[in-house]
Amino acid sequence: MNLEHSFVIMAEPDVAFAYLMDVNRVATCVPGVSLQEALDENTYRGTLKVKVGPVTVKYGGIARILSADPVTRVATIEAEGEESGTAGSVRANATMSVVPTATGSRVTVSTDLALTGRVATMGKGVIEQVGNRMVAQTSQRIEQAILESVATAVPVAAESAPPTRPAPAPPAPAEDESALRVLPLLGSLIADWVRRTFRKIFGARRDRAIRTTHGERK
Repeated sequence: MNLEHSFVIMAEPDVAFAYLMDVNRVATCVPGVSLQEALDENTYRGTLKVKVGPVTVKYGGIARILSADPVTRVATIEAEGEESGTAGSVRANATMSVVPTATGSRVTVSTDLALTGRVATMGKGVIEQVGNRMVAQTSQRIEQAILESVATAVPVAAESAPPTRPAPAPPAPAEDESALRVLPLLGSLIADWVRRTFRKIFGARRDRAIRTTHGERK
């Protein structure tokens, strides 16, 4: 049985494809899917519970990402499972592609589906209705999750940027070397002038004292 589903989400194609390749996050968007464990980076074990017509079935099985090309945004996925409590089984091979649109991205999933057991007797029409309902709900949840993750993203560069430091002050201009050489010379001249002045003052006083002494002796 070949099934094809397509939906549009308001997200850049690269962003949408990267999200769809994150099985842990996508699993939370698919109604009835419960992811149990990752067997390796591309293989996952889980369960699917879904209502098909008048019956509710539960499958337990494994899904594998066989290939994923982020350049062409095309991936192939394989899934197989057994129905709990009966002999029913499901096997699916799907090809998913993401292409840009005027408002975001179009995701197309083409599935080759093989069923046995109770569900297989209900016909393609009933199974297509169930698939369409699940795809519609899943696409809405994926779009909402992508929009929320983009809105809450904080630029790492803005958080980790070091505080801006003020530019260092320019060095003080060096004193004029010629002025430094003149200062000692000025000091020497001043000191010499002081010595000569004191000699004249004290010399004149001494001469007057000598003349006075000679006069008294006469």
